[in-house]
Amino acid sequence: MPGPAGVPRADIIPLLQQGLSNRAIGARLHTNPKRVARIRHELGLPEAVRTTTLTLEQTWATFTKPTDDGHLDWTGYLREGTCPVLKHRGVDYSARRIAFEIGHGRPPVGRVLWGCEHRGCVAPAHTTDGPMRRADAAFAAIFSGAAA
Repeated sequence: MPGPAGVPRADIIPLLQQGLSNRAIGARLHTNPKRVARIRHELGLPEAVRTTTLTLEQTWATFTKPTDDGHLDWTGYLREGTCPVLKHRGVDYSARRIAFEIGHGRPPVGRVLWGCEHRGCVAPAHTTDGPMRRADAAFAAIFSGAAA
């Protein structure tokens, strides 16, 4: 005696053509993703491409955690144990560079570092680039004698 009737192949093909993954089609139609994969292969269709709907900034925000004293800790990957890195749509980005652009509205020039006492902070307003650090050093050199 044959088993229960499965999902018709004609129902699977349009979803494959829309670019859905085998797993998504299997869940939507309550069928085995392996069957969907076989039909995909028979039709010569490529594997589904995974994409995210989150922007780079939104993805960055998912890996941050505010501290009680106004800083922002990075909870994501640390390259070499110290450099916060974010992978978005297959590309690696420096989490500090993203924070800098969010906070200052422009791309950074040179290396981006935290500009506060909280080591490793990625709060957008606390990041500095090369020109900002040079300006701060010049300001301190000029006005350090006035404070004495």
